[in-house]
Amino acid sequence: MDCMTLMQLLVPESNQMLKIRFQILRAIQRTQPIGRRGLAKQLEISERILRSETDILKEQGLITYSAKGMFVTELGKDTYLGLTSIIQQCIEMTDFEKEISDKLGIRFCKVVTDSGPNKGMQISNQVQELMKWMLPVDQSIVTVTGGRTMAMVAEYFSKEILQQREISFVPARGGVGGSTLIQANSVSEKMATKTGGEHFSLYVPEHVSKETYLPLLQEPLVSQTLTMMKQANCLLYSVGNASVMAERRGLVPQESQFIASRRAVGEAFGCFFDAKGKVVFKLPRVGLHLSDLESIPHSIAIVEGAQKAEALMAYAKLAPIDRTWFVIDESLANMVLNGVTR
Repeated sequence: MDCMTLMQLLVPESNQMLKIRFQILRAIQRTQPIGRRGLAKQLEISERILRSETDILKEQGLITYSAKGMFVTELGKDTYLGLTSIIQQCIEMTDFEKEISDKLGIRFCKVVTDSGPNKGMQISNQVQELMKWMLPVDQSIVTVTGGRTMAMVAEYFSKEILQQREISFVPARGGVGGSTLIQANSVSEKMATKTGGEHFSLYVPEHVSKETYLPLLQEPLVSQTLTMMKQANCLLYSVGNASVMAERRGLVPQESQFIASRRAVGEAFGCFFDAKGKVVFKLPRVGLHLSDLESIPHSIAIVEGAQKAEALMAYAKLAPIDRTWFVIDESLANMVLNGVTR
């Protein structure tokens, strides 16, 4: 069986509950026969939730019930063995990654080694592995921000991620200053081209006045893309240093001075924030806002480079940690653990 077939056996309706059902299957495999009460206590979940999940596993033919407790079937055993390596690579975290997660106060983190010949490819591969788990079979929407990190990730996307999926890539914002190659439109188009997916553009300036913004929303193509990005299954984005992003976004001197006076350390989605995660300055923009992250099922924040440690640590206080995976490189991870000083 291929990867997606195995996942569909375990989680027929989607991949969202893959982690908990894998944990249940693994626990039964290791301690069978086991009753619901003992398993619920072992996994630290309620008996009501466990009953619902084990009923699904039973319907899929992966476990059976008996007077002695629950057992894993032969199909369940084959599924468990086939998924183990995938889960370890994609979902489960190493002790080092757990240490980083604890330090940042987040739940999910993957660390990519710096020792390989092509760090960009390794980061991109890790992002794609997470997307295979997050995205349902069939149709889905992925919304993407711009920037050098995102352009690097897009360069190594492949058609493998599109297996049994129809993915539409949409930019998460309009255009900003600087190279067009790293704009959200270009990055999302590159991802669509590399994977064979569909692409929708948003050819409007990112920063506009309120007087200009409202008429833009009435334009059919603009309205369509904005609606799609709000309906996304997954968001891919990065976090930047405040000073770098202030220059890239073309802030006037007074705005840059204000941001500096408020000791901003990072920026994401047009929001500049200080070391405590407090937003100190917000740019009006066409595209996703920080508040929109709460309504998107899955997000992957890709941050690389030791120089972004302070921005990452601050942003971790803002991110919706129940639905955000952080993919970072080893040098950044080590800087986070060693502490950052202003």
